[in-house]
Amino acid sequence: METDAVAMDFAKAYVASRKDTTIRIDALSLDLMTPSYTAGVIAALNLDYFDPVTITNTTDSGSTITKTLQIQGVAHDITPNSWITTFATMEPIIDGFILDSTLYGILDTSVLSY
Repeated sequence: METDAVAMDFAKAYVASRKDTTIRIDALSLDLMTPSYTAGVIAALNLDYFDPVTITNTTDSGSTITKTLQIQGVAHDITPNSWITTFATMEPIIDGFILDSTLYGILDTSVLSY
């Protein structure tokens, strides 16, 4: 942040993007010792900070929640008999335009605002 005005603009954007409460998916855990779980292992090794992921969570009652989120943290819990990778997730600070992205905006189609 180069100036107080830039810091204030960022703070306003952050508050605007988080002011409305929604159902959240704060983390995604993968058990990498599950037999024949190649897709999970590849995801755990390839995903990185700020990568977009679409997560669908099915509750015990059968309802589903689908969110497109960003990876904000990675933790590995490795023991001799287990390997659990947990990705902390968060909604993007501001949805905007990212070239070559259908998740956050399409040039000449979507609206850029906060």
